[in-house]
Amino acid sequence: MNIFHNSAGTIQVDHVERTGFYSMINEHMHQGYELYYLFSGERDYFIRDRTYRVKRGSFVFIEKEELHRTIDAGAPKHERVVINFAAPLLEGSGLNGRSGVVTLAPQDQYKGEALVRELIAEAKGDAPGRDMMLESLLKQLLVHVFRAQTEQLEPEAQPSALHRTMSEVAEYVGSHYREELHLKDVAERFFVSPYYLSRKFKLCTGFGFAEYVQLVRIREAQRLLRETNLKMIEVAERTGIGTIANFHKLFRKMNGCSPLQYRKLQRTLPASAKESST
Repeated sequence: MNIFHNSAGTIQVDHVERTGFYSMINEHMHQGYELYYLFSGERDYFIRDRTYRVKRGSFVFIEKEELHRTIDAGAPKHERVVINFAAPLLEGSGLNGRSGVVTLAPQDQYKGEALVRELIAEAKGDAPGRDMMLESLLKQLLVHVFRAQTEQLEPEAQPSALHRTMSEVAEYVGSHYREELHLKDVAERFFVSPYYLSRKFKLCTGFGFAEYVQLVRIREAQRLLRETNLKMIEVAERTGIGTIANFHKLFRKMNGCSPLQYRKLQRTLPASAKESST
């Protein structure tokens, strides 16, 4: 694995080629943006509440603090690059991407991949002006991807009917996270056994059912802490987490800091830095 950063730490380039099966194993939300490109192989990519099949020529753009995870799609080999970058790099650009998969038209794929390879080569080197060139290449790439996304009329189809069903389950969680959500009750609602739902949800999303419920709740807690002055007990209640003790324990586990520390950090950061930290 090769991971490279610019001097300011606002751009990270992670390029890897794997020869075996691989799926992300940890919950995944992060503070900046992410751009993913698949050079070879096939992957399933779960974003928020639906699964996409990603092939060569596909870019994946992930917004800040978006739930996502990559999953094996049956092919044992793949080569990909993940570019993480801070929000200020998009400020004033007029670019507005949304989380999802962007598959370039054949005539645009060569240019997109050429930009990616040039960016990787620049990240690995130490030529004068490296940081400036990295930022320039990344912005060119984002323009290329976001323009294609604007022209893309329909989202990529989900891989199967099973994936569509599990997407409906994820959407249900996203709409009912304030309530008690037990696997048995949700399985009954979708006319399947708890064992079936647990196994298939993990297969299609990469997340365990209980794990996904917790992440949805924490993501909403982060939003409430940033955007409201609600007391901690009110945030815990509105997100369905329950007791204040459970809320503090879960939040610290997911974020590495207490809810109060998170709120203070968001309130003291300048606007541009605040965007990159959320």
